[in-house]
Amino acid sequence: MKLHTRSLSLLALIALVPAAWAQPSAAAVQVASAEIRELAPTIRASGQVRSRDAADMAAAIPGTLAWVAEPGTWVQAGEAIARIDAEELRLQRVEQQARLKRIEVNLQQAERELKRLQGSGTAVSQFQLDQARATRDLAASDLDIARVTLRQTEERLSRTELRSPFDGVVSERLQRIGEEVSRGDIVARVLDPQELEIRLFVPLRHLRAVRAGDTLTALGEQGAFQAQVHSVIPAAAGRAQSFEVIAKAPRELPWLAAGQLLRVELPLGQPEQRLSVPRDALVIRSEGVFVMKVNGEQKAERVGVKLGVADGEWIAVDGELTAGDQVIIRGGESLRGGEPLKVLNNPA
Repeated sequence: MKLHTRSLSLLALIALVPAAWAQPSAAAVQVASAEIRELAPTIRASGQVRSRDAADMAAAIPGTLAWVAEPGTWVQAGEAIARIDAEELRLQRVEQQARLKRIEVNLQQAERELKRLQGSGTAVSQFQLDQARATRDLAASDLDIARVTLRQTEERLSRTELRSPFDGVVSERLQRIGEEVSRGDIVARVLDPQELEIRLFVPLRHLRAVRAGDTLTALGEQGAFQAQVHSVIPAAAGRAQSFEVIAKAPRELPWLAAGQLLRVELPLGQPEQRLSVPRDALVIRSEGVFVMKVNGEQKAERVGVKLGVADGEWIAVDGELTAGDQVIIRGGESLRGGEPLKVLNNPA
């Protein structure tokens, strides 16, 4: 009797198995709404922060370095950041000043002699007068040469000090005290750490889409900010076939520093109102691109779409979708269409 009862129970369980297979469980998914959003095409690039005012301070005359400011020293415009030993030039100036006085004395003597001869009447020959005038003129010419030579020495003395062209900080010292430098050798670098700009390179095909005044978004380690493009250089840079874009960085971000790398999103045109879905809603297969939306029967429905411009996490699409349709952004990768769905309100 017990054996008969167990057989009946087993047969009933076997009969229920096909019924369970015939009713698949609902797939758990997460959804988002398709929206009409204002999108503009953008391009992503790497940008670098640099100082708008930066200078390589080079020696204007050859000589021995007597002093160089330490890196990190703050200087004002016109303040010295390096000095070349000028003792030899100062001695040359003293010598030239003495020579100048000597020539002035000779000129005065030549002028007095010429006046004396001119006042002697017929007792002086024309040859003597011409010779006195020539001596006076030569002394005057020597005086002009001596004055120019002295000015040249004073000008060289003024260039023994390298002065900052703007307010800033000494960022690097390339030469040290006691080293011999030639004209043109870079001694130190100075930059303004407060006036910064962002430099990036964009493919040349986007040249006509970028204009001065556009607003870009830059992302650094401590957050994102916006900056305005102030210069577009319409020339290709080398084999990369890209052009340079320069944007002015805001001054109220103390964590920005020259040399810092940023991720930049640059708009490539005016924004437009387009039907958009999150990028996570896209399912890309060999047969095309589509999204899975939730239909009125709470089942998955496959909808083919054509992609448009993208802006951040949203992308414009063209297909049988309307604003407000629920599209699957999680859990739709394995769906084929027609499966019952269980929508999870909580992404977790």
